[in-house]
Amino acid sequence: MGDLDGRIAFVTGCGSGLGREIALTFARAGARVAVNDLRAAAAGAVYDELASLGAPPPCDPLVGDVSDSAQVKRWFESLGEATGGRLDVLVNNAGYADMDPETEAQRARQLEELLATGRVTTTVDTTRRMPDERWTRMLAVHLNGTFFCTREALGLMTPRHEGRIINMASIGGTTGIPGATHYSAAKGGIIAFTKALAREVGGQGILVNAIAPGYIDTPLLDVFGEQRAVTSTLIAAQTVLGRLGEAREVAATALFLAGPGASYFTGQVLSPNGGLVI
Repeated sequence: MGDLDGRIAFVTGCGSGLGREIALTFARAGARVAVNDLRAAAAGAVYDELASLGAPPPCDPLVGDVSDSAQVKRWFESLGEATGGRLDVLVNNAGYADMDPETEAQRARQLEELLATGRVTTTVDTTRRMPDERWTRMLAVHLNGTFFCTREALGLMTPRHEGRIINMASIGGTTGIPGATHYSAAKGGIIAFTKALAREVGGQGILVNAIAPGYIDTPLLDVFGEQRAVTSTLIAAQTVLGRLGEAREVAATALFLAGPGASYFTGQVLSPNGGLVI
């Protein structure tokens, strides 16, 4: 028997990285997981993996962009039709990171300085140069997407007076990441949204929590480009446990929040970060 036997879950952005690991972990725990990704092939591959575990997803892959509210509405209509109006767990995981060429060059110079002298003098001025579209796209995917999916999920959860909503934040939202103010703002917004919503819907039996991972060894770190390996080593050196996190460790946190052991958790931010942030 698994902690999520008989549960219906929906994980957004589960074509790779944390989302894929969460979907597989939920399926191994007995849940039937609806899958979403912007990339049809990635969503289809995870769908097939889940089916091979003996936990067939409740509906076809829901392919597309979480920042498109009309599309999100159609996904939840399809999911509701397939499950008789039931959704037990929503994981708002879809997201991305980016870095423009100038920021990448500035970070490369910072790494060179740190390795050569132990001191960084080069500054990163990403925000001064950031165009509207980079800012709005980042908030649209992370913050708007979390809101759009949550709004539709509440339509399925509220009548049953039960549900779990798990939002993917980041240490960027708790401490801020220089060079990624747009990402940090989006993740900080998700944390505030989580806390406000938990107060709003707790009386309806719906628990809302967030996960704020540190640096996890997933394709998201490819944003560091050619500096990925060196940057990862330096981050690990600043982390109490001396390493990056693994996707399975974040998935285990999501499984806890979705399961019976978290029945008295709401409005909380759990941060698997290895001691990088204490």
